[in-house]
Amino acid sequence: MVTKNNITSLINKLKNYKLDINDMKKILNTTNDIEIQSVLDKLLDMNIDLNVSTPKGRSRKLLYHINILPQNGNIYHISGVDNKYRTVKFGAISDIHFASKFHLPKTFFSTMKQFEDIGVKKVYIAGDIVDGNKIYRGHLENLICTSVENQTDMAAKALSRHPNLDFMAIAGNHDYSFTKENGAKPLAILEQKIDNFTNLGDLRADITYHGITLRLLHGGSGRAYARSYPSQTYLRDYFSGLNLQDMTNLPHLMLLGHYHTLYVGKDHGIWIVQPGSFQDGDNEYCVRKGLTGPNGGFYVEYKCKDGNIDQFKTEYIEPSIRQTERGNAFKKTTINYDRKQK
Repeated sequence: MVTKNNITSLINKLKNYKLDINDMKKILNTTNDIEIQSVLDKLLDMNIDLNVSTPKGRSRKLLYHINILPQNGNIYHISGVDNKYRTVKFGAISDIHFASKFHLPKTFFSTMKQFEDIGVKKVYIAGDIVDGNKIYRGHLENLICTSVENQTDMAAKALSRHPNLDFMAIAGNHDYSFTKENGAKPLAILEQKIDNFTNLGDLRADITYHGITLRLLHGGSGRAYARSYPSQTYLRDYFSGLNLQDMTNLPHLMLLGHYHTLYVGKDHGIWIVQPGSFQDGDNEYCVRKGLTGPNGGFYVEYKCKDGNIDQFKTEYIEPSIRQTERGNAFKKTTINYDRKQK
């Protein structure tokens, strides 16, 4: 028989992991399909936002996951602290803005090709995968298409051109505009359309791997302030609203979106990575709206042991390509940090 404690355990698990029916049966200690359905109905009666998806190319089983409110975060614990040296590598990008007339596809594809060439397997995206709808006055005039279905089709077609990359993303304010308008979840829809995309939730997510926590955060402060005071702006977004318990459990690394600016540095013990965007910042409209910034992404590599980052390296990859081909040269800026030398 399913108990109240079993249901509480299931809710906590669903906040952190995507589960199929068999996973839930184990947690609820039942093999009865009717009892499982009764629990799912109870969650809906409790107004819990339960997402259901069937990712293509993986298992055909339905996957269930509780969508956490943005301010509470989305937590994914992959593996804990160990005493072996581990090397972690990934790509870090943000603000692609598929469906925007100012999106630069050749810049995006060139950067992803560079990631593939240097052996990157996983790419984290800090929001604004699609351009959304009705974000600002005149937004409709700057869109190639307006519906969530068409915008996610564009994103799916582009991301599927890089099947060797596993994209993991949070929603930014542009993605979330569809959710505010009619409840649609662009990233959940995109996850069902292609094999190599994982939805991590809205606006914020924490991923812990070998005891190192990476926080994806889509910022909200003004871009003009961010350009002048980058570290202060990013940390202001991060520390806003934190309680004392949160302050004692800070992430090791933050990947931020929203600002369309380039920054990497360490502040308050947190590595901060802000990779720019894939929108054209050179035209008059984007300059006026503050959308200027580099196009490209960071290659991030670190060595960790015992829950500490001992060596940290970033390499910014920015193809010198806009809407027209201008050669294959790439601008690279490398930052290295070795904890043992500090």
